[in-house]
Parts: sequence; structure tokens; C-alpha cells
Amino acid sequence: MPRSVPPGELPGWVTGEIEKLGERPVDLVGHSLGGLVALRVAAARPELVRKLILIAPPGIQPRRSAIAYGPPLVASLLRARPRFLVRVATDAARAGPRNLLRGGAYVAATDARSEAARVQTPTLLVWGEHDRMTPSTIGQEWLEALPDARLHVIPGASHVPMVETPRELVAVIGAFRCEA
Repeated sequence: MPRSVPPGELPGWVTGEIEKLGERPVDLVGHSLGGLVALRVAAARPELVRKLILIAPPGIQPRRSAIAYGPPLVASLLRARPRFLVRVATDAARAGPRNLLRGGAYVAATDARSEAARVQTPTLLVWGEHDRMTPSTIGQEWLEALPDARLHVIPGASHVPMVETPRELVAVIGAFRCEA
């Protein structure tokens, strides 16, 4: 992904990348901000997305500012393993503070309910039980907003189940993708 794409332009960028693939529709997976981006792609271009998997997406409960994510982020990092902290620090350095703040502001200002209502694609919502960034209780609001969705909460996981509980996440996504 190009570093300079502002968050609001990411759905268009993802759409362009899917179109370049030539094989459509695709199963689209997005985590956190990427989940919000994936939702927007599925809402705007349903013919491109066969199945939608959203892992801890924000955007159903707007926050006043990106700063509102600070305390949950700190609480999550305090519970993280050292190897994961190294990964987070590396990713944060690669993104840079400006992009991190732009992403947080974008998410904080978003209410994606109207877009969620337009998504006809079968959708799997996945949350970590102990997610503090986007609490798993928000999953119920997403279920109500999306016409064809189901929710899976992974016990013991937090905001990044692909690192914390990768086997369970792969199994849940694999089973969903194989359904007719």
C-alpha cells in the first residue's frame, strides 16, 4: 500500500487493487481501520466482494477525537507480550505519527451505520473477548446494522487475534469462507 494514501481514500485504493486482480468477486478481510475500509468497499461496490470478514472494526460508535483511543491503547499495550510490543513499535515507526493520527481521526469521526445497511454480502464479524480498542460489545451493534452478518467472539483474545489466537482465527475464517 502506498504510504501517502489518506484514510478517506483507502476504499478507492482497495477497489482499484481488486479490479487489477481480474478475478472477482473476492473474499475481503479487514482488521480495525482496515475493517472499516473493507466495509466501505463492500457497500460501494458489492459486485467485487463475495464474502466480508471484519475483525474488530471501528466506526459504529463515533468518538469525539482520536485521543479517545489513547487509554484503551495503553491498557492493551500493558497486557501485550514483549514480542508483540516490538511488532507494534516497528509498525508504528513505519507508518509514522502523522499517518497514525490521521487514521485515528478518521476512525473517530466515522459513523458507518448507513453504509453497513447497504452491505448485502455475507459478513463475519470477529472480536477478541478482551478487546479494549473496539470492545466486543460493539459487535452486537454491527450485527444490527449489517443485513447478513454473524458474530464470533474469540475467548482470551484482545484487539489483534491474528497474533494472539491465530489458529482459532484461521479456523473461523476458513469455515465461513467455505460455506455456500
